[in-house]
Amino acid sequence: MRSSNPEITRFSGQQFTNRVVYPLAGIMLVMIIVVIGFLVASAHQQNRLSVQGSTRLATTALQVKAREVGRNLRDYTIRPDVYDHLHGGIDLGWAVTEGNVGANIRNDLGYEMVFVVAPGDKTIYALIDGVPTKADALEVMPRGLRDLLHVAAIQPDPTTSLIKSGNDIYVVAANGILPPSIDRASINPRELTMLVFAKRLDQKFLDSMGHDYLLSDLSISLNDENAKDAFIPLMTQNRMYLGTISWAAPKPGTQLLNFIIPPLAAALLILATFSILVVRNARRSTDALEASASRVTHLAHHDALTGLPNRVLFREHLDLALSPAVFNTSPVAVICLDLDNFKEVNDSLGHAAGDQLLQQVSQRLQACASHNDTVARLGGDEFALIQIGTNQPHDAEELSRRLIESIRTPFVVDDQTLHIGVSIGIALADTTNGIPERLLKNADIALYRAKQGGRATYRIFEAQMDAELQERRGLEYDLRQAVLKNELELHYQPLIDLEQHTVAAVEALVRWRHPTRGLVSPADFIPMAEETGLIVAIGEWVLETACGEALKWDRLRIAVNLSPVQFKNHELVETVRQVLQRTGLEPERLELEVTESILINDTAAALEILNGLKALGVKIAMDDFGTGYSSLGYLNSFPFDKIKIDRSFIGDLSDTEKSGAIVKSVIGLGQSLKMVTTAEGVETSEQAAFLREQGCDQVQGFYFSRPVAATELSAFIRNWNAPSAREQMDTEAAA
Repeated sequence: MRSSNPEITRFSGQQFTNRVVYPLAGIMLVMIIVVIGFLVASAHQQNRLSVQGSTRLATTALQVKAREVGRNLRDYTIRPDVYDHLHGGIDLGWAVTEGNVGANIRNDLGYEMVFVVAPGDKTIYALIDGVPTKADALEVMPRGLRDLLHVAAIQPDPTTSLIKSGNDIYVVAANGILPPSIDRASINPRELTMLVFAKRLDQKFLDSMGHDYLLSDLSISLNDENAKDAFIPLMTQNRMYLGTISWAAPKPGTQLLNFIIPPLAAALLILATFSILVVRNARRSTDALEASASRVTHLAHHDALTGLPNRVLFREHLDLALSPAVFNTSPVAVICLDLDNFKEVNDSLGHAAGDQLLQQVSQRLQACASHNDTVARLGGDEFALIQIGTNQPHDAEELSRRLIESIRTPFVVDDQTLHIGVSIGIALADTTNGIPERLLKNADIALYRAKQGGRATYRIFEAQMDAELQERRGLEYDLRQAVLKNELELHYQPLIDLEQHTVAAVEALVRWRHPTRGLVSPADFIPMAEETGLIVAIGEWVLETACGEALKWDRLRIAVNLSPVQFKNHELVETVRQVLQRTGLEPERLELEVTESILINDTAAALEILNGLKALGVKIAMDDFGTGYSSLGYLNSFPFDKIKIDRSFIGDLSDTEKSGAIVKSVIGLGQSLKMVTTAEGVETSEQAAFLREQGCDQVQGFYFSRPVAATELSAFIRNWNAPSAREQMDTEAAA
């Protein structure tokens, strides 16, 4: 028995080893191999997902930055003042002024290069590192910019691309300079002046992008050799390789393996424990990626400054509101809002204060709207709401009144009290007007009419508004063509000296003879020219033409009206000086007429300009005297040589004693201040006699002559200076 027991024991032990230990060891080994293999595969997958996720994030971040350049460019290319000063020629003095396209483009927006490229790919303005310089944009960016300009010229929105200049790569955006008031279809793309912004992809740019999108150790390389394990290629529009943006992507899988493999050698229990950790850490990594993706999605659909839905999300909500399931049960109103006087705040206090103001405005808009309404920021100081109500248009009107009252309440920004307003346009959806684009267009038209109506008010879209707007745009287009083709005319009305019985001066009055409409009233096209900024070009043409034709009339003064819009141009004094120099007209023969409205908004700036004009030697007259609330105060403060009594007082001379008393007082005031007095609108011999009797120096009006062309005026002067004409005037005055 003893001899057999060890054999049995050995046999049993061998069996146990063969049948239990070895299989168990094999199973354990297989399990370890499977677990290690699983962990290695999982780690590789986690690393790959991490790289893919960060690659998508980096791609989106670069696209967002490119769109930001496009949006900034768009804010400039649609500005009428940018069009007036950069299209067709460069106004360098205006361009480099703070707030236009000067050093602020580098200091405030961070763009290293700005170019203005005229038709024919001619660079007329270059701003490099905030300093204006003479440089050819196509030489600075010889590969890619020309193609970008040609593509951008036919696109309404800015076109962006990556372009290499020297050893640097830039995000470049290009767009034609064209304000919304000009119909793009009427402009040949080859005739557009292009504005170009360029931002360098340097380390500062990458650090900002990495900070915003949680990407670390971003770097740029001009070849693949220096690229890290996570990278995105930088390609031009025509798929030309420029370089690579790379970064150190997180490697959660590798970190996990380094942590788990050593304990695996100790025991399967540790393997199981760490297997749980693998699952848990994998879940955390996935959650982090999902959170990053959610943040990117939020940024793509919301305004970064205010947190409101942006134009993309607004459009999605509008499509949903207009779907049959919602629209058939709840009427929809689209409300477009534009802040009044916001630009003045932005220009005077800076963009930081403007941003704070926009944030406060968005909070007030949300407070006024209900939880069913959508409040969005479309861009700049433009906001929009979607209101789903049951009682339209009453609900939309009530909401608009709340919005106007809320925005009217003063804002406090940086311890300064700011007053702004809001203009509102409302468009109501119905069975024939349920297309999103048309609804937004109608709301914009109503908003435009609200601004025309005095601002701080609202208008509901009506069908005739569109027709009127199209009519106005047609007239505006024709006026632009008339200015470009030099189709305007000058008529002249004589000013009669009552003492000498001679023609003392003539007033130049612009006229527009439309090919189909005939003679268009100045009351129709002058306000339009002032609103669109065309009055600056028209005013300069009138000034130069009048000064040139005045040389035909020996010793006569020529009077030219200045628009309030012209006074906003700080180059006005220089413009007048150059016109006098080009035409050769003596400065004392030029008389510039201004109205009180130019003196109200910025008295100090107006006084500086008027003193500059006086220094040239020209005469200054206050036009329409007596119609402003503070005309007397201005006479004492500003260097006027003449007072022009408004025609409304002259027309009432025979009907109202008060008008006669006012006219007498104004004439006496002019005499005491040693100013010439001129009465406008004289239409009868009785009015002329009264004015002569009271000591008025000059008169003008239909009684003597209507505004006539230069040739007719020359004939009038010859006839008037004849002795018989003087004797007739003396006889009529005596009667």
